[in-house]
Amino acid sequence: MRFGEWLAGQVRSYARSYVWNRTTLSAVLIASPAILSSIATFALSNSLDRRSARFTEERDAITRDLGALDGHVKGFETLQLGRGALLLVLNGSQADMQYKYLLDRLFRQNAKQAVRRMAAIVHPQDWQSRIASYDALVDQDYSDAKTVQDIQAIENAKVMEAGARLTALQLRHNIVTGRIAKIESLKAQITAVLASLTSALTIVIFFVTTNRTKPAPPPAATVPEKRQRPASGRRRAADGR
Repeated sequence: MRFGEWLAGQVRSYARSYVWNRTTLSAVLIASPAILSSIATFALSNSLDRRSARFTEERDAITRDLGALDGHVKGFETLQLGRGALLLVLNGSQADMQYKYLLDRLFRQNAKQAVRRMAAIVHPQDWQSRIASYDALVDQDYSDAKTVQDIQAIENAKVMEAGARLTALQLRHNIVTGRIAKIESLKAQITAVLASLTSALTIVIFFVTTNRTKPAPPPAATVPEKRQRPASGRRRAADGR
Protein backbone atom coordinates (compact mmCIF):
# COMPACT_ATOMS: atom_id res chain seq x y z
CA MET A 1 0.00 0.00 0.00
CA ARG A 2 1.30 3.41 -0.87
CA PHE A 3 1.92 5.99 1.79
CA GLY A 4 -0.59 8.40 0.25
CA GLU A 5 -3.36 5.81 0.29
CA TRP A 6 -2.51 4.93 3.87
CA LEU A 7 -2.56 8.58 4.90
CA ALA A 8 -5.92 9.16 3.17
CA GLY A 9 -7.36 6.17 4.96
CA GLN A 10 -6.10 7.45 8.30
CA VAL A 11 -7.65 10.86 7.63
CA ARG A 12 -10.99 9.33 6.70
CA SER A 13 -10.90 7.16 9.78
CA TYR A 14 -10.09 10.13 11.99
CA ALA A 15 -12.86 12.18 10.41
CA ARG A 16 -15.41 9.43 10.94
CA SER A 17 -14.32 8.91 14.53
CA TYR A 18 -13.85 12.46 15.78
CA VAL A 19 -15.43 14.86 13.28
CA TRP A 20 -18.38 13.43 11.37
CA ASN A 21 -19.99 11.65 14.24
CA ARG A 22 -23.26 12.02 16.07
CA THR A 23 -21.85 14.27 18.80
CA THR A 24 -20.34 16.71 16.33
CA LEU A 25 -23.50 16.85 14.23
CA SER A 26 -25.56 17.49 17.38
CA ALA A 27 -23.23 20.33 18.36
CA VAL A 28 -23.48 21.86 14.89
CA LEU A 29 -27.26 21.55 15.00
CA ILE A 30 -27.41 23.26 18.40
CA ALA A 31 -25.14 26.08 17.18
CA SER A 32 -26.97 26.53 13.87
CA PRO A 33 -29.53 29.10 15.19
CA ALA A 34 -26.73 31.32 16.47
CA ILE A 35 -24.84 31.00 13.18
CA LEU A 36 -27.88 31.81 11.07
CA SER A 37 -28.84 34.67 13.38
CA SER A 38 -25.35 36.16 13.09
CA ILE A 39 -25.46 35.98 9.29
CA ALA A 40 -28.95 37.52 9.16
CA THR A 41 -28.01 40.26 11.62
CA PHE A 42 -24.89 41.13 9.62
CA ALA A 43 -26.78 41.29 6.32
CA LEU A 44 -29.66 43.38 7.69
CA SER A 45 -27.35 45.69 9.65
CA ASN A 46 -25.19 46.23 6.59
CA SER A 47 -28.22 47.15 4.48
CA LEU A 48 -29.66 49.46 7.14
CA ASP A 49 -26.27 51.07 7.76
CA ARG A 50 -25.95 51.94 4.06
CA ARG A 51 -29.36 53.62 4.11
CA SER A 52 -28.51 55.42 7.33
CA ALA A 53 -25.19 56.61 5.87
CA ARG A 54 -26.96 58.18 2.88
CA PHE A 55 -29.39 60.03 5.15
CA THR A 56 -26.56 61.06 7.47
CA GLU A 57 -24.63 62.61 4.57
CA GLU A 58 -27.75 64.48 3.49
CA ARG A 59 -28.38 65.69 7.04
CA ASP A 60 -24.79 66.93 7.37
CA ALA A 61 -25.07 68.84 4.08
CA ILE A 62 -28.36 70.40 5.19
CA THR A 63 -26.81 71.35 8.53
CA ARG A 64 -23.93 73.09 6.75
CA ASP A 65 -26.31 75.02 4.47
CA LEU A 66 -28.50 75.96 7.43
CA GLY A 67 -25.60 77.31 9.44
CA ALA A 68 -24.08 79.22 6.52
CA LEU A 69 -27.35 80.73 5.30
CA ASP A 70 -28.47 81.71 8.78
CA GLY A 71 -25.11 83.37 9.44
CA HIS A 72 -25.26 85.38 6.20
CA VAL A 73 -28.81 86.52 6.92
CA LYS A 74 -27.89 87.62 10.43
CA GLY A 75 -24.79 89.42 9.16
CA PHE A 76 -26.79 91.25 6.51
CA GLU A 77 -29.47 92.27 9.01
CA THR A 78 -26.78 93.54 11.38
CA LEU A 79 -25.38 95.76 8.62
CA GLN A 80 -28.89 96.94 7.77
CA LEU A 81 -29.50 97.97 11.36
CA GLY A 82 -26.15 99.75 11.54
CA ARG A 83 -26.84 101.65 8.31
CA GLY A 84 -30.29 102.68 9.50
CA ALA A 85 -28.96 103.87 12.86
CA LEU A 86 -26.26 106.03 11.28
CA LEU A 87 -28.70 107.45 8.73
CA LEU A 88 -30.98 108.48 11.60
CA VAL A 89 -28.04 110.26 13.24
CA LEU A 90 -27.20 112.05 10.00
CA ASN A 91 -30.82 113.09 9.50
CA GLY A 92 -30.95 114.46 13.02
CA SER A 93 -27.81 116.48 12.49
CA GLN A 94 -29.07 117.90 9.19
CA ALA A 95 -26.10 116.40 7.32
CA ASP A 96 -25.64 116.95 3.61
CA MET A 97 -27.26 114.37 1.27
CA GLN A 98 -23.85 113.63 -0.24
CA TYR A 99 -22.70 112.15 3.08
CA LYS A 100 -25.88 110.14 3.42
CA TYR A 101 -25.42 108.52 0.01
CA LEU A 102 -21.75 107.93 0.77
CA LEU A 103 -22.71 106.15 4.00
CA ASP A 104 -25.36 104.13 2.15
CA ARG A 105 -22.84 103.00 -0.48
CA LEU A 106 -20.33 102.03 2.19
CA PHE A 107 -22.78 99.80 4.06
CA ARG A 108 -24.19 98.24 0.91
CA GLN A 109 -20.70 97.38 -0.33
CA ASN A 110 -20.12 95.54 2.94
CA ALA A 111 -23.52 93.84 2.69
CA LYS A 112 -22.99 92.80 -0.94
CA GLN A 113 -20.91 89.76 -0.01
CA ALA A 114 -23.63 88.49 2.34
CA VAL A 115 -26.28 88.98 -0.35
CA ARG A 116 -24.16 87.15 -2.92
CA ARG A 117 -23.58 84.20 -0.57
CA MET A 118 -27.28 84.00 0.26
CA ALA A 119 -28.08 83.87 -3.46
CA ALA A 120 -25.41 81.18 -4.00
CA ILE A 121 -27.01 78.95 -1.35
CA VAL A 122 -30.61 79.57 -2.41
CA HIS A 123 -29.92 79.30 -6.18
CA PRO A 124 -26.68 77.30 -6.55
CA GLN A 125 -27.13 76.73 -10.29
CA ASP A 126 -27.65 80.27 -11.60
CA TRP A 127 -26.96 82.60 -8.68
CA GLN A 128 -24.56 84.80 -10.65
CA SER A 129 -27.15 85.69 -13.28
CA ARG A 130 -29.75 86.35 -10.58
CA ILE A 131 -27.45 88.71 -8.70
CA ALA A 132 -25.96 90.53 -11.70
CA SER A 133 -28.45 93.42 -11.62
CA TYR A 134 -27.84 93.92 -7.90
CA ASP A 135 -24.07 94.00 -8.38
CA ALA A 136 -24.43 96.59 -11.15
CA LEU A 137 -26.54 98.88 -8.98
CA VAL A 138 -24.35 98.63 -5.88
CA ASP A 139 -21.05 99.09 -7.75
CA GLN A 140 -22.06 102.32 -9.40
CA ASP A 141 -21.56 105.73 -7.81
CA TYR A 142 -25.23 106.45 -7.22
CA SER A 143 -26.66 109.53 -5.56
CA ASP A 144 -30.40 109.34 -6.16
CA ALA A 145 -33.34 107.93 -4.23
CA LYS A 146 -34.57 105.75 -7.14
CA THR A 147 -31.37 103.69 -7.15
CA VAL A 148 -31.52 103.28 -3.37
CA GLN A 149 -35.10 102.06 -3.61
CA ASP A 150 -34.20 99.56 -6.35
CA ILE A 151 -31.28 98.21 -4.31
CA GLN A 152 -33.44 97.96 -1.21
CA ALA A 153 -36.15 96.07 -3.12
CA ILE A 154 -33.62 93.51 -4.40
CA GLU A 155 -32.13 93.04 -0.93
CA ASN A 156 -35.56 92.57 0.62
CA ALA A 157 -36.41 89.96 -2.02
CA LYS A 158 -33.15 88.10 -1.36
CA VAL A 159 -33.78 88.11 2.37
CA MET A 160 -37.29 86.74 1.84
CA GLU A 161 -35.93 83.98 -0.42
CA ALA A 162 -33.30 83.15 2.20
CA GLY A 163 -35.98 82.94 4.91
CA ALA A 164 -38.11 80.60 2.80
CA ARG A 165 -35.04 78.49 2.06
CA LEU A 166 -34.20 78.32 5.76
CA THR A 167 -37.71 77.07 6.52
CA ALA A 168 -37.51 74.41 3.80
CA LEU A 169 -34.04 73.28 4.93
CA GLN A 170 -35.16 73.02 8.55
CA LEU A 171 -38.19 70.96 7.51
CA ARG A 172 -36.04 68.62 5.43
CA HIS A 173 -33.53 68.37 8.27
CA ASN A 174 -36.27 67.26 10.66
CA ILE A 175 -37.55 64.67 8.16
CA VAL A 176 -34.10 63.20 7.52
CA THR A 177 -33.30 63.12 11.24
CA GLY A 178 -36.57 61.25 11.87
CA ARG A 179 -35.73 58.70 9.19
CA ILE A 180 -32.30 58.08 10.69
CA ALA A 181 -33.90 57.56 14.10
CA LYS A 182 -36.42 55.09 12.60
CA ILE A 183 -33.64 53.12 10.92
CA GLU A 184 -31.67 52.89 14.17
CA SER A 185 -34.81 51.83 16.05
CA LEU A 186 -35.62 49.19 13.42
CA LYS A 187 -32.07 47.88 13.60
CA ALA A 188 -32.28 47.53 17.38
CA GLN A 189 -35.67 45.79 17.17
CA ILE A 190 -34.47 43.31 14.54
CA THR A 191 -31.36 42.53 16.59
CA ALA A 192 -33.47 41.92 19.72
CA VAL A 193 -35.98 39.69 17.88
CA LEU A 194 -33.23 37.61 16.28
CA ALA A 195 -31.49 37.22 19.64
CA SER A 196 -34.72 35.99 21.24
CA LEU A 197 -35.42 33.56 18.41
CA THR A 198 -31.86 32.28 18.59
CA SER A 199 -32.16 31.57 22.31
CA ALA A 200 -35.53 29.85 21.91
CA LEU A 201 -34.44 27.67 18.97
CA THR A 202 -31.19 26.74 20.70
CA ILE A 203 -33.06 25.56 23.79
CA VAL A 204 -35.56 23.56 21.72
CA ILE A 205 -32.86 21.88 19.61
CA PHE A 206 -30.82 21.12 22.73
CA PHE A 207 -33.69 19.30 24.41
CA VAL A 208 -34.64 17.49 21.21
CA THR A 209 -31.11 16.23 20.64
CA THR A 210 -30.37 15.31 24.26
CA ASN A 211 -33.73 13.72 25.18
CA ARG A 212 -33.96 11.47 22.18
CA THR A 213 -35.32 8.07 23.38
CA LYS A 214 -33.06 5.13 22.75
CA PRO A 215 -34.57 2.19 20.88
CA ALA A 216 -35.58 -0.68 23.15
CA PRO A 217 -33.29 -3.72 22.91
CA PRO A 218 -34.73 -6.76 21.09
CA PRO A 219 -36.18 -9.41 23.36
CA ALA A 220 -33.84 -12.29 24.20
CA ALA A 221 -34.48 -15.52 22.32
CA THR A 222 -36.05 -18.12 24.60
CA VAL A 223 -34.59 -21.61 24.50
CA PRO A 224 -37.39 -24.20 24.21
CA GLU A 225 -37.48 -26.57 27.16
CA LYS A 226 -37.06 -30.30 26.49
CA ARG A 227 -40.21 -32.23 27.08
CA GLN A 228 -39.60 -34.95 29.63
CA ARG A 229 -40.97 -38.41 29.06
CA PRO A 230 -43.26 -39.95 31.64
CA ALA A 231 -41.70 -42.39 34.15
CA SER A 232 -43.30 -45.47 32.57
CA GLY A 233 -41.84 -44.54 29.22
CA ARG A 234 -38.39 -44.14 30.71
CA ARG A 235 -38.57 -47.55 32.38
CA ARG A 236 -39.63 -49.25 29.17
CA ALA A 237 -36.77 -47.53 27.31
CA ALA A 238 -34.38 -48.71 29.98
CA ASP A 239 -35.71 -52.27 29.72
CA GLY A 240 -35.22 -52.19 26.00
CA ARG A 241 -38.84 -52.45 25.10
